[in-house]
Amino acid sequence: MVRIGVEVEPRDEAHFLATVGGRPWQYRRLDEGEYDVHIAVSGATLGSTGAALAEIHHVLARSGVSARVVFATRLRPRPTPFRRYRVLPRGWSPAREWLAAPIRGLMFWRSKGTLQATSLTEARSRLDDFVARNPQVGRADRLMVVGPPGPSGVTGASADRAEDPMDGLLLPSAIVLLVGAGAVFIGLWATLWRPEGSSTRHAVAFLISLPCLFGVWQMFRRIPEGRINTWLPLGLTALAAPLTIGLSNFSRDVYLQAFGISPGDVPLSGQGRLFAVADTLPLVMFSLLLSLGVFGLLRYFHFTVRGDLRLLQWSMALLAVLLYGLTSVTVLLERDTRRGLDHVTHYQAEGGPARGHTGLTPSVVCVETGTDPVHRIGPPLTTDRPVLYFDGANNVDLLWDREHGLTKVTRFSVSLTPVPDLNADCPEPGSADD
Repeated sequence: MVRIGVEVEPRDEAHFLATVGGRPWQYRRLDEGEYDVHIAVSGATLGSTGAALAEIHHVLARSGVSARVVFATRLRPRPTPFRRYRVLPRGWSPAREWLAAPIRGLMFWRSKGTLQATSLTEARSRLDDFVARNPQVGRADRLMVVGPPGPSGVTGASADRAEDPMDGLLLPSAIVLLVGAGAVFIGLWATLWRPEGSSTRHAVAFLISLPCLFGVWQMFRRIPEGRINTWLPLGLTALAAPLTIGLSNFSRDVYLQAFGISPGDVPLSGQGRLFAVADTLPLVMFSLLLSLGVFGLLRYFHFTVRGDLRLLQWSMALLAVLLYGLTSVTVLLERDTRRGLDHVTHYQAEGGPARGHTGLTPSVVCVETGTDPVHRIGPPLTTDRPVLYFDGANNVDLLWDREHGLTKVTRFSVSLTPVPDLNADCPEPGSADD
């Protein structure tokens, strides 16, 4: 809550009251032409005063009211003497408060209700009345009231000095420490003990997703505040399905370009499409989380309410859309290009069995040309060692040799014999293609 002092010209006072009355604000008249306006600002405390000032300046400028803002200050909540105590089934409870406090937090799912009181003694005295008004919770002798014990002889407003560690900074600090420890562990794992085949990008993505999850949560909390908070997540989520399908096709094309195979030369079967979609979907979901999380964090820290026309609000929405698409395309392009080049390099250096990618696994075959001439596109056919076979479109076989590259031939124009890997021996051909 931010309190803003406003001085209004007497001739515009009625117009000012009509303008302020049409907003979800509270106001109080101090003197003729002097008002205190209270504006509730959701999000971070840091920057809330500037956000409230930007909002009231925007509203007054649009309405044409002649008014001057003289001060703005953030109101801090008043301390309350009442504390919350849980009603739990009777059982064991640690005697030491430092151990009992976190256990109470973990036992919330067993709670039968809560009591508001100034001390634990007062809360326990209200248990009989709580049971009488809520008979479904059971008998009073089978329940217990737990919470921070108040200092002896202290009641009323001074009872708030005995703070529950879980109501203060202990719980946020514990969460921060746990997240920090997890980040350090992930960092050490990624740099020192990273298993073979895993990627540092996975650890980085995990660390990025932590603040983005908080941003998404804040964005959904603020959905009632404006249309942009509603249509942006709905629009980006609706794009996830077509974007996943489109990127799954793009993923295979990028990978196959490392072998010299053009887009569309290898058709996508039903099973292969399923594998491709399953491989692309996590990337699209991460991009969605990243874009919505960044937008939510910008909204939470009030970056989207600066300026009279709130141009930044729409700019941030556009940024989220661009981040959504560019992250998906850029990461996929880099990942699949590198994977294709790695496979080609491995085949050329070591040979070995065929490697798969998103449901696409070539076959290792030996080629026999026979006596009839073979119409081909590309270098001469390799018949003295195995090659990779890709089932091409339009009745074309794609044969890739690790030294000469890709050759296209008409289907069934050559004889193909499966072999285990590229290091296997091929039979001597009866004849070879020139």
